[in-house]
Amino acid sequence: MEKSNGRNIRFSIRKNNSLLTTDHFEIAFPDQNTLLISGTLESAQWAMNHILRHYAGVEWILPEECGMSYTPMNTIKIPRKKIMVDNISYPVSRVDANWTGWWTQNFRRGLRVDHDLVFHSFPDEKYGRNNSWPKAILPVLNGKKITALPDPERPRHYWQPCYSNPETARIAADNLIEYLDRHPDLFGVSLGTNDNGGYCECSECLKMDKGRSNRSESYYTFVNRVLEMVCTKYPELIVSVLAYSHTYAPPSFKLHKNVLAVMTIDVASCVSPEIMARHKKAIDQWSQKSSMLGIWDYSWGRPYFVPRMYVEAHSEILKYMQKRGGKLYFGENNCCDGFEGPKQYIVYRLLWNASEDPAEIAKEWYERCVGKEAAPYLAAYYKIWNDYFAGPAMKTPWFQSANSVYMTYGDPSHAFGVTPNDIVRADEAMNMVVKLAKTSQEKERAALMMRHWEYSKLLLKIYGVGIYDITGHISTPEQALALLRNAAEYPLNMQKYKEIGEIMIKDRNLNRFYTSKAYISEGYSMIYKKYDTAVANAVLASSAFANDPRVAAELRKTALDPRQPPLIAALCKTFSEAPEKQKNILAGGDAEKEVGKAFEIHPQHRVYANLTVTEKFSSGGRKSFEVKNEGHDALFWVLAPAMPNTTYLAMFKAFIPAPSAEGYLEATLYAEKKGRNQQWRNLPPLKLSGGIWQNFSVMTTTSSSSDSVRLRIYLRKFERGECIYFDDIKIIEVQ
Repeated sequence: MEKSNGRNIRFSIRKNNSLLTTDHFEIAFPDQNTLLISGTLESAQWAMNHILRHYAGVEWILPEECGMSYTPMNTIKIPRKKIMVDNISYPVSRVDANWTGWWTQNFRRGLRVDHDLVFHSFPDEKYGRNNSWPKAILPVLNGKKITALPDPERPRHYWQPCYSNPETARIAADNLIEYLDRHPDLFGVSLGTNDNGGYCECSECLKMDKGRSNRSESYYTFVNRVLEMVCTKYPELIVSVLAYSHTYAPPSFKLHKNVLAVMTIDVASCVSPEIMARHKKAIDQWSQKSSMLGIWDYSWGRPYFVPRMYVEAHSEILKYMQKRGGKLYFGENNCCDGFEGPKQYIVYRLLWNASEDPAEIAKEWYERCVGKEAAPYLAAYYKIWNDYFAGPAMKTPWFQSANSVYMTYGDPSHAFGVTPNDIVRADEAMNMVVKLAKTSQEKERAALMMRHWEYSKLLLKIYGVGIYDITGHISTPEQALALLRNAAEYPLNMQKYKEIGEIMIKDRNLNRFYTSKAYISEGYSMIYKKYDTAVANAVLASSAFANDPRVAAELRKTALDPRQPPLIAALCKTFSEAPEKQKNILAGGDAEKEVGKAFEIHPQHRVYANLTVTEKFSSGGRKSFEVKNEGHDALFWVLAPAMPNTTYLAMFKAFIPAPSAEGYLEATLYAEKKGRNQQWRNLPPLKLSGGIWQNFSVMTTTSSSSDSVRLRIYLRKFERGECIYFDDIKIIEVQ
């Protein structure tokens, strides 16, 4: 190591006093031998990043270990001139849910944005322990003023304070001031509403909101009242509010100058010109009522099968909002790796400087990633998916959710417009990327990009993409055969999938994400994941053509394959037999008669949901079961007598007229003895596309003491008044 020649780098750290100026920094040369960095603890890092980017050629383009792009050099030359950075496009907060190298991208969680009322304004730790909630704040629900929270274990859900009552605001302000007194270095908090509805139905709230589902008038009146009191003592405080669901529309009056209104937008839905225009109109309306705006972007990467690219929408929305007071960005993405290529990199650059050209940013990213020769092919690969989501994907059932708060990220139908030609073109592009990458850095990143593509290709294969039509249906025996032959390859495909996962899990930057229980259970990680249900649905679809000898033969062949998971083998065995031989132990599952004794809402949940038979919708006959949500999670369950040591398969169809903003199902089949549950499983969320009937299946094996099985269908996070329909419920003995 060379001795210092007397030159040094000094830091002058100033105390932060506002979220609007936290990122400001200065690089100066007070004398011949000193480089002086002035800023906050946070912005000192941005100054170092600035030097590395502009004078050392360093850039962080991917979260993986190989994500740092650089050219080795011994000396860094920095012009002796003052550099002042004080015009960040989104200065209050820039963060992505799981961006692992947040500091390298100048990301900073400056202001929390969430359903935080019970944290600071009405702290659960203060009131929840002994149910001492102030009477003034408790809402009227279903005609009665509640005396306890609907679900004390989940205090942020199913209720809102009585926003019209001035006493509610006073209590919130007192609690906030008390909290801020204990945290003098805090410059921002959230007043986001509680989640899942529960708005007060007292006469004053309804009068203020004019009886509408839009509750903005009462809620934002409450917000203004609180800030008028709190900001007298804390004038620099910035308070986030969520323009979300019932409070998405702006009120008729201007908000307090310290309010930052965060709009919830799935930016990828703006591929539709109509939706883009609607969101721009909402931004315009909000900019007239709030001096500061933010965006909560549902920019989900996983669990989509292919990169959900539409960079043009991100660029357009971010630039549009920034010119109208945009100050904050939160990306609900949960894509911890480089699966989506340049998407997050482009977003981060625009958040720092919204005037940049996204096309130039993308060009730089591709060249840094795999080199100038391979870059056009990597760009071509991602253009395939950019064009797909801007075109064919808009015709799938998944896109019906584009008008919801966010699009149904767990819906496999998003990929049903991908064609075999798309897959061939993607293969060709990625093969050229690997072939043309030159340096060791480029080769490593090219191999990584290829692994991400191999992962996508396997998912497309497993889900039968290219066999189903764009609506997710089949109509010929030939399609049924293709699905079954695809299912026969499932064990081999899962082995390849596991091998890719075993390589990815070794990345030291991402191992903690790939292996975290939360990341796995929500379906964001490819590690430890199985797709038995997807293949089971393919078998169910094919079973409609089981009277074709070729289809029946393929079912029998797959049923005998020892590599197949039990569910797949059992399904193939069951449907290879004549319908009259299938032992359906449940009567009345077609809903053509009144609700039978076997079908009910859990007794403790009957206040939360109502079960009837209706002719509004059906999957084949005249009627179906309708479950109407009354503002809380509910359980629809079905009981059938069962034999010990026997395997049973439950199947049902579910339908919702339009996608729910947040609602989803969970389903399982449990063995019971004398009404007591004998089993327990963690259940994956099942999203409903809206407008189409969807098939679901679950399976269990009873124990030696079991006397029944019960199908449990949990309805989670549906809004009050939403109706979900069920039909063709069967419980079949399979072995």
